[in-house]
Formats: sequence, C-alpha cells, structure tokens
Amino acid sequence: MKSNATLLTLALIAAFLVANITKVSAQDVPDATAASSTPMLLLSFNGASQGTVANLQWATENETSSKWFVIERSGATGGYDSIGVVLGINNDNETNYSFTDDYMLSGNNYYRLREVDMNGVVRYSTVVTLSSMQISTKMEVYPNPAVASISFSVPSAVPQSVIVQVYNMTGVMVIASQQQLVAGNNLETLTVANLKAGNYILKVASQDGSSQFVQSFVKIN
Repeated sequence: MKSNATLLTLALIAAFLVANITKVSAQDVPDATAASSTPMLLLSFNGASQGTVANLQWATENETSSKWFVIERSGATGGYDSIGVVLGINNDNETNYSFTDDYMLSGNNYYRLREVDMNGVVRYSTVVTLSSMQISTKMEVYPNPAVASISFSVPSAVPQSVIVQVYNMTGVMVIASQQQLVAGNNLETLTVANLKAGNYILKVASQDGSSQFVQSFVKIN
C-alpha cells in the first residue's frame, strides 16, 4: 500500500498537469470579439472651395470605434498641420461628416483625414487638393479719365447681385443699375457717355449693404 505522502505527491503532479493543459487550451481559443470586428470603411472624402473657404465632406460605414477625425492641411511649403478635430459618431450605418476651413492658404491646399480609433490605431485618407482664390480688397476703375465707358474690377466672396451707382460731386445720383457678380474677382463695364465732363464717385454695394466699394473717376468729353 502506498503511503499517504506518495498519494499526495501524485495528486499534486496531476493537478499541475491539468492546470497547464487548461492554460494552453485557453490561449489557443481565438477572441470572439476580435474575430467579429470589421475595420471602418471610409466611403468617400472630397471637397470644394469658394474664394478662400474650403468645404470638406466625408462618409464612413461600419464605424464602431472611431475616437475622432483630425483634419490636416498642407500648402506649397509642405508638411501637414492639424486645423480641426471632428468626433466620431460610431454608427453601423453610413455616417456623413463635414468640416469648413475658413482660412485657406494661398494657392493649392492639400487636405487629408487622420482617423484615430479608441485603441489608438491611426489611419489616413487619400489627399484632396483645393485651390484658394485670393480676392482683391479694393475696387479699381479704368480708364480714368473716361470718355464713353468705365471698367471696374470688384471682388465678391459669393455670387450676388450688387447695386451700382454714380454720384456727382454735389451728392446727386446720376446713374443707378444692378449687376450680377460671381465668386472671385469681377470685371464689369458701365456706360458714362451721357455724363457731363467733371468728377464723379462710383459706388458698388451689396444688396444687404454688408459690403461696398467706392472709387472716384473723371469724365472728359
């Protein structure tokens, strides 16, 4: 008959072997959560610029663990800078996002998204290139002096209708008309052949009065 000490030793060895077998088996079982996790899909990333403002849009699908989207911009000098952050919504269905850059760099602007997951994984989008249209800050009138007509260049941030007026030096309005501007720099023409020789003021103002340009010119016969 085996002694109690021998039986206790054998029992401990068996327990050790069973514990190790259990441990190895647990390591071999795949993580069910990880196996069912599908990476987020970036369906689209695009944008459009108007003057010096860029509007960016992107869409995702199967988004379940996004922490945020960092909007990065680069210019002619190279190197990307972070200009904004949009928090992830985390929706299994299609999700649409947007971001507005109100202060584009001069010339070409290169935009990309840096998506950061909850677990720290970073993914980058493709690059969207948009051009900034630098708008003049003043109105120019020529020829000056004028004979039959004048041309004037006027900037506009958006397409709009403006009121064009000409005043003589006593403050009397002698010409009034409306003209349609496009976004950017506009070159318009106004007939002044019927005006008497003298000094005049050309005023171009938006319909709501939020912006206006004033420039003097001389009319000769």
